[in-house]
Amino acid sequence: MKGQKSPPEDMMKKLILILLMLALLPAAAFAEIYFIEDESQLPEGWQDKELFRLTAIDTDRSDAMLVQCGGENMMIDGGSVQYYPRLEEYFDEQGITEFKYLFNTHPDNDHLQGLTKMMNHRLTAEDGKTDIGPKYTIGGFYTAVKKEYKNTSYHVAAVRAINKYSIPYVQVYNGDVLTLGGATINIFRCEESWGANARSACTQIVFGDSKVLLMGDCDSRPQNYFLKNVDHSLLECDILKAVHHGINGFEDKFLEVAQPEFIFIPNYKSHASIKSGTKRKFAQYNALYSGEGSVIMETDGNDWYIWQLPNYKKSK
Repeated sequence: MKGQKSPPEDMMKKLILILLMLALLPAAAFAEIYFIEDESQLPEGWQDKELFRLTAIDTDRSDAMLVQCGGENMMIDGGSVQYYPRLEEYFDEQGITEFKYLFNTHPDNDHLQGLTKMMNHRLTAEDGKTDIGPKYTIGGFYTAVKKEYKNTSYHVAAVRAINKYSIPYVQVYNGDVLTLGGATINIFRCEESWGANARSACTQIVFGDSKVLLMGDCDSRPQNYFLKNVDHSLLECDILKAVHHGINGFEDKFLEVAQPEFIFIPNYKSHASIKSGTKRKFAQYNALYSGEGSVIMETDGNDWYIWQLPNYKKSK
């Protein structure tokens, strides 16, 4: 066309060659996320696959997450004691009686009490008195806290149950790795003296190309600590749990490194302690609040399907 110049022929050939080379490069592996209304909308043949499922159980403003993979079960925190009946009811519905791990991120009541209740839960004979054994078979209690730690009565109560019923106590450390079915659980934590929340044991769970990051109650200080001291690959995730029930937000730089596509918050949206700015930031990540109904996240290692159950209180 008049008035326009074509690039030199050799430059055009180079450009075409570069584009062809880029097209031949393997695509980066990442998981797709789909939001559905309920389990009936899962694709045909989905249940025939090996799956990983994370359920953030509706325990209002407390953390209680059921992790399932390859026929094995794990609890990461157990919520406050008043919500324990919700855990028991959900386990009964799913027919769950065995747990490979009870994992406590840190010994606050809204993370630990439900686990202690699980360890203490005994079955009785028809007379209502005779102890016939534990309701749940527990492979071990896992935490970053020393067994001898006595700064909180919640941890002391948990250890009392552990000793009484001979449940293995395992202290975890930075760099430890657990397995659950085909999933790998990478453990890391901040060891600075910034309090129990900041020292929460964090887990990055990997199943195929799918990744979840659970960071207890870590606020901005440990987030910045991780950016400086932890391999950034451990922070990458598709799904990210809000820290401290959404009361503390995420540092922008941390989100840039983690690159989550979805955030869930163990709280209800109207909770007064969640700042409006934090809610707006969560909304950018298709956020759901598990205090408004248990959030179920399931993957085959490639795709995620996420749906939310009805609010516990409203469904009763």
